Amino acid sequence: MTLVDFAVEKKYTTIAAVFAVVLLGLAALLTLNIQLNPDTEPVVVSIQTQYSGVSASDIAEQINEPLEEELGSIEGVESISSDAMEGVSLVSVEFDYDKDINTAAVDVQNVVSKIRNELPQDIEEPQVQKFSKSDRPILTLAVTGPRSDTELRTLADNQLKNRLQLVSGVASVDVYGGKEREIQINVDRDALAAYNIPISLLTKRLDEENINFPGGRLTTNEQEYLLRTVGEYENLEEIKNLIISSTPQGKIYLKDLADVKDSFAEIRSKFRVEGQETVALNILKQQDANTVQVVDNANETISELENEYKDLNFKITEDQSEFVKLAINNMASTLFIGIILTIIVIFLFLENWRSTLAVSISIPTTFVLTLALMKGFDLSLNTVTMTGLILSIGMLVDNSIVVIENVTRHFEELGKPAFKAAVEGTNEMILAVIAGTTTSMIVLVPVMFIGGFVQQMFRPLSMTLLFAWTGSVISSFTIVPLVLSLVLKAEEDKKSLKIFTVFKKIVALFTKLLNSSREYYLKLLEKSLNNRAIVITTAVVILIVTLSLIPLIGSEMTPVMDSGQSYISIETEAGSSLAKTEEVAKKVEKIVADVPELLIYSTQLGFEPGASTQATTGANGVQQAFMSLTYEDRNSRKRSIWEIQDGLRSEIAKVPGIKAYVVEEAGATSVSTTQAPLVIRLSGKDPEILYDFAEGLAEKIKKVPGAVNINLRWALDSPEYHLKINRERAAELGLSTKEISQQISASVDGLDAKEEFNLAGQDDLNILVKYKDEQMFHKNDLENLIIVSSEGKSLALRELAEIKVSEGPNLISRENMQYTLDILGFSKDRALSKVNNDIKAVINQYQLPTGYTAQVTGQQDDMNDALTRLAVALVFAVAFIYLLLVSQFKSLIHPITIMISLPLELVGVVAALVLTNTYLSMPAMMGLILLSGIAVNDAIHLIDFVIEAEKEGKESKAAILEGARLRFRPILMTTFSTLAGMTPLALELAVGTEQYSPLAKVVMGGLFSSTMLLLIFVPVVYSLFEDLKRKIYN
Repeated sequence: MTLVDFAVEKKYTTIAAVFAVVLLGLAALLTLNIQLNPDTEPVVVSIQTQYSGVSASDIAEQINEPLEEELGSIEGVESISSDAMEGVSLVSVEFDYDKDINTAAVDVQNVVSKIRNELPQDIEEPQVQKFSKSDRPILTLAVTGPRSDTELRTLADNQLKNRLQLVSGVASVDVYGGKEREIQINVDRDALAAYNIPISLLTKRLDEENINFPGGRLTTNEQEYLLRTVGEYENLEEIKNLIISSTPQGKIYLKDLADVKDSFAEIRSKFRVEGQETVALNILKQQDANTVQVVDNANETISELENEYKDLNFKITEDQSEFVKLAINNMASTLFIGIILTIIVIFLFLENWRSTLAVSISIPTTFVLTLALMKGFDLSLNTVTMTGLILSIGMLVDNSIVVIENVTRHFEELGKPAFKAAVEGTNEMILAVIAGTTTSMIVLVPVMFIGGFVQQMFRPLSMTLLFAWTGSVISSFTIVPLVLSLVLKAEEDKKSLKIFTVFKKIVALFTKLLNSSREYYLKLLEKSLNNRAIVITTAVVILIVTLSLIPLIGSEMTPVMDSGQSYISIETEAGSSLAKTEEVAKKVEKIVADVPELLIYSTQLGFEPGASTQATTGANGVQQAFMSLTYEDRNSRKRSIWEIQDGLRSEIAKVPGIKAYVVEEAGATSVSTTQAPLVIRLSGKDPEILYDFAEGLAEKIKKVPGAVNINLRWALDSPEYHLKINRERAAELGLSTKEISQQISASVDGLDAKEEFNLAGQDDLNILVKYKDEQMFHKNDLENLIIVSSEGKSLALRELAEIKVSEGPNLISRENMQYTLDILGFSKDRALSKVNNDIKAVINQYQLPTGYTAQVTGQQDDMNDALTRLAVALVFAVAFIYLLLVSQFKSLIHPITIMISLPLELVGVVAALVLTNTYLSMPAMMGLILLSGIAVNDAIHLIDFVIEAEKEGKESKAAILEGARLRFRPILMTTFSTLAGMTPLALELAVGTEQYSPLAKVVMGGLFSSTMLLLIFVPVVYSLFEDLKRKIYN
């Protein structure tokens, strides 16, 4: 008993099985993870190290270089990049996709531990993090209320941050804005000079007294006591009355030398929501966590916090999960529209509501089975898998159509009863259905194992299509024959129902047109068979013209998507203070506020040590401003996000005080670790030479058509005071350059006491010892800084060092252990490949010194790698198709005849791309691979019928015409049902479909052209091969 026999004979068992599959599918739908994209994030581990007061150059040399050298020995490392900024080191290690993120983090931590003693001893402990410096917050929470800035910041730093940090999937929580509470010891420089006391002595005494220390154990015969020396400060008075030194004249207390205040730290960052200052918490997810799930978990915690702190206002200013949900819901609507269009097309071709009913039932059943399999294989519901479901609509009915056609022939032409017609007609097509489906499925196998970003992106798509086609085969062997056995029986009793008479005229007209088209086609085919040379020549000419148009298309990684969210990154002029940056940002905020489509915007000013960076250009610091803008979704506004951004660019360019700015949409690059679509990387051993040449090259690149927002990633224009120590004079005082530098750093930046201070409401308060602000403000104050020797001698810094004003780097970047300077930019209204080609021409004309290189990287590298991998996958796909056809037809010649449809598909592919102004991209290449498996199916069925007719004794030409007559209708039906299902995706009706519409356009254009042309060219080539074969045999 075959599966078909069982399904029709045991109909109640089959119906029960269908309902079970439906329930499983619905359960899977409710529990599937929802994401925007599959897990394509590169495996990146970052090391962040704080080294307060140290220049970018010194951090690059003392921290980054030793780390890079050791990290390169870890297995599976793809690249190592590092950024050195004032006081901060960022080193990122990218691994291949096969590396487990947890294993990678352990490997990196082991390396850091191994060389820790080789790094400066006074750095803060390096933090190994399982997320990239390029990761963006998935949720930003602004907190306001009737509390002081210090109280809000204290609450955010402690209770709020700690609670959110405990949310499952959260990697880190960065706090911005407000005033960070700090105990400040504001030292009087003149008082220190009068007593000959170095500022370092104050921190030493603070640490020595602010301590609880264990003293061991005291045991008597009956009792045991633990001994503890309790010395931690309990209030500010104890700090003020700390004895710093004793002299013959009396004791010197801290209050004699400094003002002790419960104050706030220097403000290095601010956060503004729609122009109002607030405290904000940026939540970053772990690399392997699900965005929607983490945000949902975080929202539950936020609801709890709202109940606990009723006087505070919690406002979400940015929520990445909202767009994810919007995109998935919109694509679900696209899926529904595709199903309706497909059913309408099938109804027009079948002319019978009963046969259409069988297909209509099989479609949702196949989908719920697909969802159940997706859940079983741990796939998520994202834009890629949703694209797979949309693409499969028209294709998965092909098997049902083939079965219905044959069952109907058994029922109507052979006069068999409905039950017998359903069983025998379906059994007759089992091998044909499996063979056709296998051809479509086999082309996806290379994509699943091709590696890299391409595999991560399209493996879920391939698996979704494989599941859908598997479900289609099962449905065509079970549900379709069962329904046909029932509805065809009904047709025996009653030929038509009155309710459908309204459609008779429409269907009759369509049928008449279809029959006329078939007659015209058969006449054209007969003429073509009589004029094969003309036909072959025409095909070659068409193919040559098509190939000549390919260079005009241009290419890109993936199409940009109107996500309804823009980012503005601003770098103010070198040396700008936070106040100056805020002044500039307020002017930009006024421009942003006038955008009519805007829903909400927020501004992040400056930088918090230890936080993730969001800046596109420049170093993390007070010169940075980052704005996040959220608009209405694209279906609710007239202007596209790119039109809005063009307007913003033109207005922001007029704002004075801006050194560089970037306006970009969310997801501007496909690979998150790629900084920008355009990256021109200069490499060499001297950062100064790199900068000199980068400035001139950037000016030339700005003139390239389509290149916008061209900026240098870093510059050598940060104002610095350079101190040249007089070593002879220092030696006379018993001072080294290092000791003098430490005293200068302590005087300018202050010294943090190692032991922290606990007060009611907050633990671990920092204690900062520094000169009074008014005593360390000008260059003259620096020159008059008192340096104290170990013997108590003191003199002004001007007597020990020469002070000059200079300029230095605000950031130093390295890639794979070489100094680099990236020129970053974006492309507009022009293919990325064409912009990059023009930039390469500029670089070729630009003379660089020996040992220095300039090359186009960034998204160009990503695109080259992706398209190369997909081209290799296409070659393997074509090879697999040929081998499968050889096995099926037991011939080496017939597969070539059938595969003539593959080059024919290029005609429609190129036409579709050119006419819709769509670039060749990764989704378009994937569409070409998918198309290769689909396009040959119609040729297989056509040639199969011709061969069967020849076996029945018909001559070659008559057999070809008979096969063409019988297969004309089914070929058109499968083609147009596939086209109907993909139409909503190609038209980009839903938000989120922009990135994958090229896939649908390529398949639709290629399928249409290959179908129309194969109806003529494949029979002509077949007849030519048959004639040659007969001549050879004779």
